[in-house]
Amino acid sequence: MFYCSDCAKKNGYPESICKSVGACELCGKITICSDRPSSSLPKPKEPEDLFSRFAGTALFPKENIEKINKRNEIEKIAWQVFLSNTGLRFKRELTPEEKKSITEVDNYVFYRDQAEKIYEKRQRALLNKKYPVIEIPADGKSGMAGGAYCLCFVYSKYKGNFVLKGYVREVQEYLKKNYTHYFYNLSLWHYGQNRDIWDFWKEDVGVFEVSIKERKKGKKTQVRPYSDSVLNEEELKAKTFTFRRLPKRWIPEFDTL
Repeated sequence: MFYCSDCAKKNGYPESICKSVGACELCGKITICSDRPSSSLPKPKEPEDLFSRFAGTALFPKENIEKINKRNEIEKIAWQVFLSNTGLRFKRELTPEEKKSITEVDNYVFYRDQAEKIYEKRQRALLNKKYPVIEIPADGKSGMAGGAYCLCFVYSKYKGNFVLKGYVREVQEYLKKNYTHYFYNLSLWHYGQNRDIWDFWKEDVGVFEVSIKERKKGKKTQVRPYSDSVLNEEELKAKTFTFRRLPKRWIPEFDTL
């Protein structure tokens, strides 16, 4: 990033020994600037979270906590809808002031409206399941993969059923790190619509749509090893379980996979 001394002090960025004249990427002023990779710069400081600090006090009464959580959740979704619709990607995390210059305009109301619809659909999905919900915080790492926000419905052998809320990459990393013997449904939300992806905890086992022949029998889904992970067709057939509808719990048959 190319930034001037004033912006370096404002954001807590280190200044380079070697500098050159040019336009600062932050304020636009043409002056002597430092030039450092964006990845080496500290993240912008977040404003103090007064809500967490004073939740349940006179400043943030308990009856308002749910409304505040809802508003914050809608803002997160609106930002994802905005990025998805516009195709924009930023090399670094925006400062609160920079983000506000985008979100506090009349046109941004459209993205908030879309976000509210998505939020309501997600809440209905959670109410229908009535499972414990675990929030997975974003780690702030950028990347092409794993940027979609999701609800992950997990059906495990040892921990029962529960829901993870967060971004795809962080959710999948959390699952692999903390659990075994589960299958799950990733419910991805985009433009107010959702897409479901089913998967199994073992990398050599997957959840598949059945053949046309099986669909005519009323079957829809198979849980089985990938073809290249078994010795022969007989073993594959023995380890293939076909369902009209996937069970909403871990079943003993899955222990054989």
